[in-house]
Amino acid sequence: MSLAFIFGTNLLNYDPRGAAAFHEAQPAMRRVYEQISGWTGLDTDTLLRRGPEADLDDETRSRQGAIALSAAMIGIHDVLAREGVHPSVVGGLSLGAQVAGSLAGALSRRQLFELLLTMEHVGPREPDARPEGVAVGLIGTDDDPARYCEPAREGIHLGVDLGDHTSGTFRTLLLSGYRDALEKLSAEFVGGSVQVQEANTIAVHSPLRRAAADSAVKLVAAAEINDPLLPLCSSLEQRTLTTADEVREMFGRNAVETIRVHTMTAEMQRHGVRLGVVLGPSLPRGLVQFPFPVVHVESPADMTELTSAIFEFGVVLPPRRVF
Repeated sequence: MSLAFIFGTNLLNYDPRGAAAFHEAQPAMRRVYEQISGWTGLDTDTLLRRGPEADLDDETRSRQGAIALSAAMIGIHDVLAREGVHPSVVGGLSLGAQVAGSLAGALSRRQLFELLLTMEHVGPREPDARPEGVAVGLIGTDDDPARYCEPAREGIHLGVDLGDHTSGTFRTLLLSGYRDALEKLSAEFVGGSVQVQEANTIAVHSPLRRAAADSAVKLVAAAEINDPLLPLCSSLEQRTLTTADEVREMFGRNAVETIRVHTMTAEMQRHGVRLGVVLGPSLPRGLVQFPFPVVHVESPADMTELTSAIFEFGVVLPPRRVF
């Protein structure tokens, strides 16, 4: 009868209006943004994505986007905490896994944002390097994702497996790698749809992000990391992270390995989760078929649905949050 908080991934083009509405309405949200601004030097407009971003290079855009989305997720976490809504289990995808680690007590919030500020998110790339990209693949629910990535497809990696769609009619993959290989696959794809994302030029969750992973490993090795105090469910494989070393390993693996939603949610289900809450604009609504009911809290307008769901599904809330 547990409640899980789910923290999604760094979507470069997410809608920040819900976070802005929380910021305007909730002092708890504004306090979080004030803290993060002090730690990172980024002003509130940047954290709320109100400023121009078109002229930013990929590294800066990714760094600021990661910090801004983390601020939104943690701010909403604190708004819910003020209402007495605390998780028994936490987990996240990519960036969200790092946020979940902090909120499970494995590292302080300040450490999290200092890591996000100083680590490489993209890593160095040569000007004449083979262009990178990502594509969204919609495949049959009984199809094998291995058909669409290495070794079957040179230059393409399975970045994220989002699992079955809520309709139950297809499965969603994020394919990551070299743009020419993705375009070739898109042209040849039979039995579904592969759409190369024109605005995304970074092969996330693939071996091409090795420099970013190495940067994270180096920084986390020097950081004060503790054993999590809440069950912290991994999205790299089905397990609960229980030690500081496992959290450090997660930070290093995040950039270069496949993220799988179903491994995280299956582990949450093992912990008795009856209801999940996706915090912030970190995972599109209606995209993932969860094994338990899920409420998205992106703006103050979502609070009523969450309150109703807690009572409807008989969720027992723990007395307080850890951090």
